[in-house]
Amino acid sequence: MKKIVSGLVISAMLLFSMMGYMFDVKVYGQTEIMNPVFSHEGGFYSSPFTLEIASMVAPNNLNYTIYYTTDGSEPSPGSSSTNEYSNGIQITDRSQDPNVFSMIEYQPPGYDGGGGDWGFGGGGFNPDAWREPDGLVFKSTPVRAVAVASDGTTSDIITHTYFVDPNMSSRYRLPVISVTTDADSFFHEETGIFMGHNVESRGIEWERPVHVELFEEDGTLGLAQNAGARVHGGHTRNFQQKTLRLYARRDYDDQHWFEYEFFPGYEQTGTGEQMDRHKRLILRNSGNDWKESMIRDGLMQTLMMHMSHDLQGLRQSVVFINGEFWGIANIRERFCHRYVQSHFPDIDNDRVAMLDVKPTQEFEIDSGSQADLDDYVNNVIRYVERNDMSRSEPYETIKERIDIETFLDHYTSQIYLSNTDWHGNNKVIWRYNTESGSYEPDAPYALDGRWRFAIKDTDFGFDLSYGGDVDTDMIRHATSTDGGFGHSSATWPDSAALFDNLLHNQEFRFDFINRLSDHLNTAFTPERANNVIDELSGNISYAIDEHNARWNHIIQNWNEEISILRNFADNRVPHVRQHVQHNFGNDVNGEATINVSTDRSRGFVRVNSIDINESTPGVYDSSSWSGVYFDGVPITVTAVPEEGYEFERWEGVSGVNQESETITFNPQNNMTISPVFTEKSIDDDEDDDSSVLVGDINGDGIIDSTDYVLLSRYILDISDIPVDNKLAVADLNSDGVIDSTDCVILQRYLLDTIQELPLR
Repeated sequence: MKKIVSGLVISAMLLFSMMGYMFDVKVYGQTEIMNPVFSHEGGFYSSPFTLEIASMVAPNNLNYTIYYTTDGSEPSPGSSSTNEYSNGIQITDRSQDPNVFSMIEYQPPGYDGGGGDWGFGGGGFNPDAWREPDGLVFKSTPVRAVAVASDGTTSDIITHTYFVDPNMSSRYRLPVISVTTDADSFFHEETGIFMGHNVESRGIEWERPVHVELFEEDGTLGLAQNAGARVHGGHTRNFQQKTLRLYARRDYDDQHWFEYEFFPGYEQTGTGEQMDRHKRLILRNSGNDWKESMIRDGLMQTLMMHMSHDLQGLRQSVVFINGEFWGIANIRERFCHRYVQSHFPDIDNDRVAMLDVKPTQEFEIDSGSQADLDDYVNNVIRYVERNDMSRSEPYETIKERIDIETFLDHYTSQIYLSNTDWHGNNKVIWRYNTESGSYEPDAPYALDGRWRFAIKDTDFGFDLSYGGDVDTDMIRHATSTDGGFGHSSATWPDSAALFDNLLHNQEFRFDFINRLSDHLNTAFTPERANNVIDELSGNISYAIDEHNARWNHIIQNWNEEISILRNFADNRVPHVRQHVQHNFGNDVNGEATINVSTDRSRGFVRVNSIDINESTPGVYDSSSWSGVYFDGVPITVTAVPEEGYEFERWEGVSGVNQESETITFNPQNNMTISPVFTEKSIDDDEDDDSSVLVGDINGDGIIDSTDYVLLSRYILDISDIPVDNKLAVADLNSDGVIDSTDCVILQRYLLDTIQELPLR
């Protein structure tokens, strides 16, 4: 027997079918019910329209009714906010509608209505105090619909959010995120996660169901998914604009990952492929920077994004909650074991141990066990305290327990950033426990059993009003326990112990000074830092006034805040160099400028850890480059020829083997060094790349797992590649360098995931 439906529904269904809409059928017992289908996708519209909704039940002879809401709540027959659908919903520009959710007053725990700012930056602006919006906030229309059959069977709830404004396509120039939920989830006095003491509550019992949509800046729908939401942060969870932590779970949606490229160009650490799946995401209020620039932490992590330590992806956005503009938020990753799983998709997630350093003289075990914590405390911190780290043997041991590369990048970066809310706080340490339970040097990158260091919450850096200044001596901060720099060192001597004891070792000390110099000469140059400031501030400039009005001018002068960032970028580097000379006076005899002159078409120069070519952030002219290093601290340079050329000799440096591709020397005064590259003879079979088997790292004529192990050891600086033209054999993606990406490519080739080498 055929189900009879109204002409309106038949017309709507025919129309939707012609438009390419598919009816999603849900089966409940003997009833098949189709989810409501909307005539218009959620997104941006320049003029009002009528939204039509259709569904049907088949094949049983049952009537059905569609119910909908427009306030974010789930439609439920009989509730005051639920409407029965009949003949269309008018979707209009709601910018003149009265504010609703943004007028709900919620105060932080213990707030007494007093003035001041509770120590957060002066000016009498308390970021915790509730602030009524200055005027009407811009509004969208979230429509949630459900089909209910006469036997009580219901479809899924379908949600679409509509934004109507004549200039909607250019209003924000940022991704727009719509968070839709029952008002009680956030605003109920007893159960709402935004309310009073509730903001301090943690755990899954304080997680609330939400529907999340992400629209790209042109209105294209990128993600629509049910998820869980919690309030995120330390003290900043008391700020009126809350940071939301989003959870993808099967409890909410069949799709239990957020599968979308939230961070275009951002790659998985383990594979080098585009990052497109996450279990956890954060919609961050910019943390302690909320009443200042709104870009501080994102700026600092962007400056470091190419380094070896783990960081959080960034994308700026604006957020709507139940159809009301809620301000600018930074989309971020969250550090937890799921972060590692996202970056290394094929790992056994149960082997990830992650520790979070807290200012209360304790670790928080995010994942792993007490045994992992005991290992880090006893075999890393206590080990360096109880052994003479000036000796090579204990230092070699500690290099098998912590990833020195990530440690160097982590510490040198934080020292430049002047982040005083570190290192006894806001430090994440993680490792992947190997099958053997010990260090495995031939394991895939980052999965060798050593502890790695990650950066998060750098808000106190870059001259935050109550954080580190442009002239703060962060080297002293990182080794101090005298209380002179706030809680992060003084309340936790263990935070200073590791770095302080490692500095007793000359190899580490010189590597630290050179790594810091490498970054000051490239990633942290004033030009690059200002370029990133321009980009991130420019992204939100179209929305900052609206954001500031939403929070009643919590930012007193945004342009001045951006100027503070620029001043730090312009002036921080010379202060850090002075701090190096002050703290390492026994090693350092002053600054020395190294000028590198290269015919870039023939090759480039690697200085310590950085390649002087355009692939390195902060290098703008690789043919004529200058960097400042320190007399007394030797540097290592390597000549890297391009395809078709070979290295012949060095010019401008004496006291070394000038015919060696890699040389180490003490920088002095104002030196200019140049590698001489010559063309290879096409008649010289020994030097002809065409005779080279790409991927045959050990030169035995076959490509097998031995080559993978040797390449891994070369990248870890454990062994050399025993062939003349290393680049021709081991540069598997033809980018001019041999690095961990080549290791991943060789692994994929051996697994038959890719068929040819090199990749081009």
